[in-house]
Amino acid sequence: MSKAELRREFRRRRAALPSELVDGWSASITARLTGLAEFLAAETLHCYPSSLPGEVRTDQLIARSLSERRCLICPRVRPHGQLDHREITDVSQLIAAAFGLREPDPERSPPADPGAAQLIVVPGVAFAEDGTRLGMGGGYYDRFLAGHPVPRVGLAYEMQLIDSLPHSKHDQPVDLIVTELRVIRCR
Repeated sequence: MSKAELRREFRRRRAALPSELVDGWSASITARLTGLAEFLAAETLHCYPSSLPGEVRTDQLIARSLSERRCLICPRVRPHGQLDHREITDVSQLIAAAFGLREPDPERSPPADPGAAQLIVVPGVAFAEDGTRLGMGGGYYDRFLAGHPVPRVGLAYEMQLIDSLPHSKHDQPVDLIVTELRVIRCR
């Protein structure tokens, strides 16, 4: 299958998941992630605010990070395939945005240096155990990750894992994948 076909299929599967299952699996994923040495050592975390149908929910992860007084950087999608990075100190700073996303309110969230992040939580539609990732297709995270060689963790359900994914030389892999059942160290 092509990237576009895989993206459509995995988005469809993810969107079909019952909300109760998404809640339970997301809680398990958050518990696994927050127990990792990489998370515990990260004073500054870069994390996407989840919002898409069936996507691993990051609300608990964000709330925990804020309650532990970690610096939390969240992305905003900008034109021309770029991400703008903002620091949030409260979940009320996240607002609805284009494409059904939630993003930091630029009026209430100061710009942040993404290079300060010690751990980056990366969204994805599908992952392979070698760290290959299939994103939404805009290349936003690939461009961002190319300049940030810190641990990258993909959050996914077991049903989002595939033996191999087509990839290009500009595609940026993740170092770890955390699912509801396990942690996969990719490289």
